Amino acid sequence: MRRYSALLATAALAASVLLVPNAAHADVKDAFLTVDFDQLARDRVAKLSLKAKSASGVTSVRGFMRYQELTAEPYASFDLTRTEGTDNDGVWQAEYRPDIKIRPGYTYVDVVVTTADGLTRTLRRLMDDCYQTTISGFTYAPSVIDADHPDVTMSGRVLVQKVREDAPEPMAGGTIRVGTDVETTTGGDGSFTVKSGGVPYASVTAPRQGLLCPAYKSASLIVTKQATEITAQIKPASTVAPYTRMAVDGKVLRYGAAGLVPAANAQVQVEVPSALMDLGGGIGTSVRTAADGTFHTYFTAAREAGKSGTVTARVLDEGFYVGSQTSVGSLNIRNISEITAFDAYPEPLAYGDSVIVNGTLSVKPDFTNVSDLPLVLEFSPDGKTWTTVQTQTLSRPGNFYFNGLTPLNKDGYWRARYAGSALNTPAAGPADYVDVKYRTQWYDFNASPEPVKKGGTITVKGLLYRFRDVAGPGPNAPVYVYFKRAGSTTWTQMAATKTDSSGWFRKTFKASADGYWMASYKGSGSYFPSDTPADYVDVR
Repeated sequence: MRRYSALLATAALAASVLLVPNAAHADVKDAFLTVDFDQLARDRVAKLSLKAKSASGVTSVRGFMRYQELTAEPYASFDLTRTEGTDNDGVWQAEYRPDIKIRPGYTYVDVVVTTADGLTRTLRRLMDDCYQTTISGFTYAPSVIDADHPDVTMSGRVLVQKVREDAPEPMAGGTIRVGTDVETTTGGDGSFTVKSGGVPYASVTAPRQGLLCPAYKSASLIVTKQATEITAQIKPASTVAPYTRMAVDGKVLRYGAAGLVPAANAQVQVEVPSALMDLGGGIGTSVRTAADGTFHTYFTAAREAGKSGTVTARVLDEGFYVGSQTSVGSLNIRNISEITAFDAYPEPLAYGDSVIVNGTLSVKPDFTNVSDLPLVLEFSPDGKTWTTVQTQTLSRPGNFYFNGLTPLNKDGYWRARYAGSALNTPAAGPADYVDVKYRTQWYDFNASPEPVKKGGTITVKGLLYRFRDVAGPGPNAPVYVYFKRAGSTTWTQMAATKTDSSGWFRKTFKASADGYWMASYKGSGSYFPSDTPADYVDVR
């Protein structure tokens, strides 16, 4: 005769056997409760047996039946009678016949022991009242699978036995499940055929249905694993600020029958050194690949700047795949330095003058309150090779200013640079180009004679000077002569000419009206522009 107790029904049920806590415990010790329930017995009687010891003596033992929920009101209660020993060391027993048609499935059996000191202690067992279900004639094919051939076809019959003396009967129209996605229905003779695929195992379940117990069958498969290759990248960068949201993207390939192909559903573990990951902000570093072999996971960088380490992505050696791994790269947690609002001026700059530079150095998030930040001002004629011009040390991140530099004699690029530290990233500001030009100036400008007779000749002349290393006349420079009639606000160009080899220009005009004369040199890529003062001529 085969008998089942609720304690032995399943490992899960055995784990649920507990001593129920009370506000005050009786002096019961060495207490043990069994509920013996034979699911195939015709009478279907549950037999309760309690063995217990008590120094003060057991005064009563009472049983309570609760259907499916621990907090449910008891649907039955009864006394257990002492059948052996004494009130101080004895055995108490009772029988109860549940009704499977009214309450199929789990019932919690609570036994409350009261002792002479007026206190109680509760013990609990779980009983399963259902008709036994079995899967017979279970077959499957193939018995060897791999990632290219993962499908397994399983067949069998589901039978139900209510009483030991009666033969099992087919479960017609019952549910059969494979995993959580595939479901089929048994035929009139309880038979089924179902297919599983995509996973390195195969099993079928007849779930608990109505009065029937669940049943389960598993195929003993041999899995041929395939080698893998994994690639991965870390974003947004290898050096980041504390608390940066980091992403790891990659792909896993397997060596299948057709060569390297995507490895679907591979388990990937991204391993980040504990000093580099904020445990409170880490969302997860374990993920399975998609159908195309790609994966994506993320974590939050730690708070402490100055930490560095290597991040690794690893394919676990499980399922259809042999494990493999790759270095995602180094991760460095630093305060992020940046130079902004950088400006070198004036632009253009007069030859021999000094440039003025200002800007802002920021360090974020700066949990460490960095100080003593060495800042370098650099110059480059081509924007490639840089020379240090001046240095200063900022007590804290903020605005900086350079002035009083060596007088300039060439065009070029200017930038500020912070070398960084163990806690901070380096930073170089944007390069600002400053054009250096020579000054120019007019000498001896004159419009004459003054006064002049109407219809007479007016001569306009002047000398253009350029201030290079050695000042001197500006030869062959384009000159524009303008006239503004008395009472007008508009200048009119009257002529365009050039200076001669000595820097002089001379131009004559017919006198027609009173007004002002002026000459203008508009400058070039190397020289500043320069205008003469206006010279008034009275025409009579």
